[in-house]
Amino acid sequence: MIFLPQQVSEALDILENAGFEAYVVGECVREMILGRSPQDFDIVTSAGINDILFAFRDYRISDEGMSKGEIMVTILGMVIAVSPYRREVVGQRVMYAPDLETDLARRGFTMNAMAYSPKTGLIDPYDGKTALVGGEVKKVVAIGENVTVNVKVSGVPTVQTVYDMTKSFSIAPSRLLEAVRYCAEDEYEIEEQTRNCMRANLACFDYADADLLREELQRIVMGKFAARALEKNADILSYILPEIEPCITCGQHSPHHDFTVWVHICKAVGYALPEPAIRFAMLFHDLGKPDCMSLDKNGRGHFKGHGERSRLLAEGIMRRLNFPKAFADEISWLVYHHDVPIPEDRRELKALIRELGAQDLKELLQCEIADSRARKPEINNEPAPQTVTLRKSLADLNEIINTNECYDISQLAVTRRELLDRKLAHNETEADQLMNALFEIVLDKPSFNNRLMLIDIAEKSKSKLEQIEADKRRAEEERAERERVKRAKGRRGESVFSKKKKL
Repeated sequence: MIFLPQQVSEALDILENAGFEAYVVGECVREMILGRSPQDFDIVTSAGINDILFAFRDYRISDEGMSKGEIMVTILGMVIAVSPYRREVVGQRVMYAPDLETDLARRGFTMNAMAYSPKTGLIDPYDGKTALVGGEVKKVVAIGENVTVNVKVSGVPTVQTVYDMTKSFSIAPSRLLEAVRYCAEDEYEIEEQTRNCMRANLACFDYADADLLREELQRIVMGKFAARALEKNADILSYILPEIEPCITCGQHSPHHDFTVWVHICKAVGYALPEPAIRFAMLFHDLGKPDCMSLDKNGRGHFKGHGERSRLLAEGIMRRLNFPKAFADEISWLVYHHDVPIPEDRRELKALIRELGAQDLKELLQCEIADSRARKPEINNEPAPQTVTLRKSLADLNEIINTNECYDISQLAVTRRELLDRKLAHNETEADQLMNALFEIVLDKPSFNNRLMLIDIAEKSKSKLEQIEADKRRAEEERAERERVKRAKGRRGESVFSKKKKL
């Protein structure tokens, strides 16, 4: 049973009362059939653009989507996209359609080609509902058309009618990734005939918009089931990411890894925190391993320099797919440093925070945790010792940041200027030395980073230093006096004349 929100029902009623057909279509219908509550609703209608504008003249209207033939109507706080029937949308060019079925036919996959209105019920010309709820697994099925082809049967030319899905992908090449995206975001499987058609039309990628491909790829790696979708659809992905092809069959020959490079990459993406930069870094982090692999005399695999090689391959991919520069730089940095040793000692961890920055180190730790988890199967959900150590370092890092624990000299509760003003240091060099001494104390004892306490330590240190200096001066004076006395005694004890030795 499909229940529409009040705002959507009101929009349908307005169009129908004006004498037009009106239906909710696409993703929102699919989600409602699956028992979910979609947030975005699309309505198609037999009304033209001007008719839609007139019908909703009493409501807030935006022409933001006008280039795609859409009018955005706000009803009781909900924004609804209303458009005439469309045959195709190519860039800024819209081709309108005469009827609903033509509009549904352009939607690529059967599960998106359903329409509904309370007046007519569900309209499903391509049996999309069966693909969703007709079996144990939801299926991604491309919309096709019956075409006649000439074939030979036993050497005799014959005309046959076949169901061809090619048009779905040739018109919108990004649908090749869209199908994979459904598998990554939800528990879908690509229907076999659809998969065969996708394999046969991979060259359509050559005509795809790079920005659309990047957006689809990002949604794939961000999906809940990204690991499974990437692993099962490597044959599709390798056309736009040829860098992954050597990884698919590359065994690692290492006691630390039980998977091929590609399976390890897929699992690392799945284990990674769902942040775009981290997920993409995991997708790219080991691409350079096949090029850097060497076997020692024991047959064990080594991958010296694979971080740098992976970074170069990642940057090539990101240039092809028009990644924003700042985003690409962040991913590139994570890929290059993804196997940097992380110290267990808290003091050394603070030094690494100073060197890399808190946020960068945090993202790097999250990458290394995902990388560690993807190396071997977790037995009884028990993480490997390395994973436990990395998680402890991440917890320590979070604690340092959240409690504002001092890890940089600029965080000291006193300043060099204050030490100079209080005459605790006579010049800037002494002030710097004292600041460094206080910082060393605070690194080991964070609770000492208190202004009054540090000033007290500085005053005591000054008194102690003055005492040490006074003791040194007194000891030097005493030594000099002893030397003077010794020299004086030596001069008085010397004879004025010395006897010559007999020859």
